[in-house]
Amino acid sequence: MGTKSELKQMQYKFLDIVGEIEVNAVDYYLLKDTSGLVIKFPKNLVFANGLKIEDNKIGLTVSLYGAWVHEETEENMKKYSALMFNHFDQLFDIREKITTSERFYYLKPNWLYSGGLYIGTFRYSLGALFKTWENSDDLIYNGNKIIKIGGSALSGSNVYSAWDPINKKIVTGSVYGPNIHWKNYVKVFQELSSQRKFSYELNYLQTIELLETIGIKL
Repeated sequence: MGTKSELKQMQYKFLDIVGEIEVNAVDYYLLKDTSGLVIKFPKNLVFANGLKIEDNKIGLTVSLYGAWVHEETEENMKKYSALMFNHFDQLFDIREKITTSERFYYLKPNWLYSGGLYIGTFRYSLGALFKTWENSDDLIYNGNKIIKIGGSALSGSNVYSAWDPINKKIVTGSVYGPNIHWKNYVKVFQELSSQRKFSYELNYLQTIELLETIGIKL
């Protein structure tokens, strides 16, 4: 192993060791990254990967770090994203807070995507969606506010999920008519996808904070 400067050039990510824990007879370090996310990391992998500890920090390769973060958080992230979708009415109620708070604006739950066959998939943030609803009618169809839409460029069939502001619930449907095409909505989402979004780690932490903000205990 080389110096820290050499390690950084090799794309290592340095994390603070903030504790130790034993789970099911396996010893782990508790590692904290710059976002504030704390993960468990098996001590035996430190030796197996030839990792070095200096100044109470450990350097993980970026690929190893990414793989282990997902290993640690993937199931929770799926659950938390589902909770956000199932409580969309409460998210809508605090949409102004979401669009004006950097802590929430750039959240990207896994259900926020649109696109289609031969078009690609575009992912965007919750704040960008709400801001577009606030500033334009580009995502309005039959009085409902489209959350996401997908379709087939071959068959022309499509399906969308949208917020019904009158009945305060999520509805699904299909766009049709001589003067409108579902691709028009996809173009809007394509533009939204170019805006900034949180890193995976921040997305995870801020998702938890948003759920707690709307009163969901995890």
